[in-house]
Amino acid sequence: MKRTLLLISVISVFAALCSAQDDAAYMAAMKSMNAAVGAVNTDIMAKDAAKAATDAKQLVTIFDTVLSYWTAKKTDDAIGFATTAHDAAKAITTSTDSDAQAASLRTLRGTCGQCHSAHRAGGGGQFTIK
Repeated sequence: MKRTLLLISVISVFAALCSAQDDAAYMAAMKSMNAAVGAVNTDIMAKDAAKAATDAKQLVTIFDTVLSYWTAKKTDDAIGFATTAHDAAKAITTSTDSDAQAASLRTLRGTCGQCHSAHRAGGGGQFTIK
């Protein structure tokens, strides 16, 4: 009985530590998002499709983290938002047309707002995941 209780305790602590690491990676990805989106937007506005495609690779990496986070949490709507944003970022990396890239960036930004409404609480830089 004591061994079973000890095993359950160890597993619980390990799971909590893994979850905290996932939360930290997710939060770091989210904090890097504004700069990455801003860089891609600047490239698109300058009609530099090649630079936008290169800079959007960072967005794909960020959304890899975001998608993994929500997949692990089994949160269907957030998985959908992250998948849409990931696909839009990937479309920017493969496009050579600034107008098409701008449309993909609008799609990406739209999903950000939807996910934030559903899964972000707090304000003033003190956001939490709900």
